[in-house]
Amino acid sequence: MTCIVNVKGLTKSYKNQSVLKGLSWEIEPGDVVGLLGKNGAGKSTLLKSLLNISDIDSGEISIFGEQYNQLSSKNKARIGYVPQENDEISWLSVNDLINFRKQFYSTWSDEKVTELISRWEIDATKKIAELSPGQVQRVLIILALAPMPELLIFDEPAASLDPAGRRDFLKEILTLVSDENITVIFSTHITSDLERIANKVAILDKGKICYFNDLDITKESVVQLTVHCKKEQGITIPYLLRGKLHSQGQYGVVSQLDQAWLAEMKEQAVEVTINPMGLEDIFLELTA
Repeated sequence: MTCIVNVKGLTKSYKNQSVLKGLSWEIEPGDVVGLLGKNGAGKSTLLKSLLNISDIDSGEISIFGEQYNQLSSKNKARIGYVPQENDEISWLSVNDLINFRKQFYSTWSDEKVTELISRWEIDATKKIAELSPGQVQRVLIILALAPMPELLIFDEPAASLDPAGRRDFLKEILTLVSDENITVIFSTHITSDLERIANKVAILDKGKICYFNDLDITKESVVQLTVHCKKEQGITIPYLLRGKLHSQGQYGVVSQLDQAWLAEMKEQAVEVTINPMGLEDIFLELTA
């Protein structure tokens, strides 16, 4: 299957501080990927790098099979993007901004725009500067959805929305994904939002994607454990994502708990305590 997004060895630094460190990542068609990371982990930098908004130091990025910095007009029009911060012209009215942006696309759904403006109760005669942060965020989402893109990239899209707004936004994304073959990448710190719409989860930590897998597999297979053993006993823990020694033996987080894993631990004659984790706990453990 051809990847929609392909990243190899991406590095990026700000003022001699390394943010992305040889990051590699592949996104397949139809995936809805939730990107988790602590504040300052580089989520926005990564997304801006994909879109050639932010320069990179080294590495390779391709989108729709083309180099990220040499995208054809056709492929640029296949991408919708909602930034974390509003950078639209503040003195334009919502109507004027929509009409201005419409000129740059060969495909544009007036029906989608009208529907969302009505449903989200936006006064399209108001200037952008007169809207609340939540209303501005809704306008940015409308601008991203109107061209009916094949790849949607959202940077903290629900950060300024109230609970009702977040619910409507997530519902809209679910509708688009079910009706069209759309690929979505969205960064968030709200794990409950990710769990509602994503089929894959990626965790960014220390400049790399430290974990990337199906959401269902993640919730079923990533567990916290303590291996109780004699202090001098050497043990091997398969699929270990993170581990450390403590007074009772060895503590860790594993990425795949199955019969083969249990059999290997049994062969080592150790006692294992297993504790399931929710997605938020998994995220916190892997970025500790």
